[in-house]
Amino acid sequence: MSSELVDTPNLARSYCPGCDPERDPLREILTVCWCDEHRPTCEGAEDARASVDRIALSSAGEANAETNRPWCAWVHRRTQR
Repeated sequence: MSSELVDTPNLARSYCPGCDPERDPLREILTVCWCDEHRPTCEGAEDARASVDRIALSSAGEANAETNRPWCAWVHRRTQR
């Protein structure tokens, strides 16, 4: 007994957008397979500029007073009418 999935041929063609920019995914069934030369990186241009405050990323169950104080003041602020 064979399943429909096994019996169905794969109609998509593999292509690398860097090597074959003229191929049109609207006219063909294509599967993107990046070559080693054109493989996109996971790092963005702005990643080096981003900073993460390690104090705020504490896994402790309690809030850290230094990082929680501004949020507490904002949440519990009195609104002026």
